Amino acid sequence: MVAVADRSLEIDAWKQAENDDESTHSELQDEQSYLSSLTSSVVNYKYENGRRYHAFREGIYTLPNDKEEQDRMDFVHHIYLLLLGGALYVAPISDPKRVLDLGTGTGLWVNDFADEHPNAEVFGTDLSAIQSPWVPPNVIFEIDDYETDWSYSSGFDFIHSRELMGFIGDHDRFMSQAYENLNPGGWLEMQTTDPTLFSVDGGMERAKILPSYIANLHRASALFGKSMTEVNSWPRRMVRAGFKDVQVQILTLPIGTWPKDPKLKEIGKFQQVQIAQAVGAYTPALYTRVLKWTREEINDLCAKVRAELQDRSLHLYLKVHIVIGRKP
Repeated sequence: MVAVADRSLEIDAWKQAENDDESTHSELQDEQSYLSSLTSSVVNYKYENGRRYHAFREGIYTLPNDKEEQDRMDFVHHIYLLLLGGALYVAPISDPKRVLDLGTGTGLWVNDFADEHPNAEVFGTDLSAIQSPWVPPNVIFEIDDYETDWSYSSGFDFIHSRELMGFIGDHDRFMSQAYENLNPGGWLEMQTTDPTLFSVDGGMERAKILPSYIANLHRASALFGKSMTEVNSWPRRMVRAGFKDVQVQILTLPIGTWPKDPKLKEIGKFQQVQIAQAVGAYTPALYTRVLKWTREEINDLCAKVRAELQDRSLHLYLKVHIVIGRKP
């Protein structure tokens, strides 16, 4: 297993007729009609609050999929690489042949993993077709919803997910489907950031906007049916699904350059940029669809939240949870 040691937080003094011909013609027309409908359902994107959202299974996912969000997803990938010392995962996998990434986004993790494991067939699924067409030969991207029944033809040696907190309705079903679709000895790894904000010295108590903002975000996600506060239940849900050797790593993700540790200072610098972008991604859909705020109210709130997140004196940080489990 890749060893990832957390670092201590010290304050620095500074993302498918009848006759053959007719039958063939009819089948072709049916297939063309189906493909046309399918393509439309995937790329006929929806626009809301000035942002672009997925069309396939419209409304079940609350983050946008526009260029701005794609750039943020790629930024998140970079931050994870920094946190994990360049590693893509921590599970002790060995020579995997089939790998699945759920909620793959732009597909950077899949492409990097495929490059590292050229003998593996690597699948990435998402609600949006936003992945680059330029991919390694062993990569397959598919439009799919991990919350519906999984129908893969054969099992996987490794199933990975990143940043799905707040985007799973039934966590036990998710864990069970992952377990059922793993080969014996295969691993499930789930990486996510807990959106709860922390401070090393009471900064959240001094913050004026952030506590209520985070509380409303949590409340809206729960009302939407996909709570953002379930990460601590993942280990026991994995065990309940049948996984063995369940392990948890919790890493520190600072916001800003206030940490004294040079590595954390560098990570915090990138996270400060990323989280400012994340505010505009996570807030609009939940606040309008669930809490019924107006676009103007949201814009004003986001500006205030971003400003407070830039306050270096609050010494804010997040916790990244990496939960792994093995199918015996």
